[in-house]
Amino acid sequence: MPEECIEPGATFHPNLLYPMSYMVRMMLQVAIFAVNYMGHLFNQSIRENKTFLYAMIISGAEFFTVIASDLFRNLNDSLELVPLPECMRNKLLRGALLMFVICYSWERLFRWVSQVKFIHGSTNKKVSP
Repeated sequence: MPEECIEPGATFHPNLLYPMSYMVRMMLQVAIFAVNYMGHLFNQSIRENKTFLYAMIISGAEFFTVIASDLFRNLNDSLELVPLPECMRNKLLRGALLMFVICYSWERLFRWVSQVKFIHGSTNKKVSP
């Protein structure tokens, strides 16, 4: 328990918790959209849907890296984000990349397994007389 009580109407003081939670939440949202995008049969492929592809690239790579690296201090000041220590920033960027690769791999594996089951069907079919 914190020793000091935070009043509901108190002024906001940025700390390290806010940029970390903001970037993790943003990282998860981008990964969910990018990994769960279905493509053909239901929609355009991600390469055909240029607007979606560019939005994922800009928000996932550039914006996230710019905020984490503190390249544009005015942007981080307007979002009230404090600078991250270098070791924490590197861990966050590596974690984001690793999380995206693992999620994407699992999603592709499960889609492949479900297509194989759908195409081949079950082998326990009974033949009616």
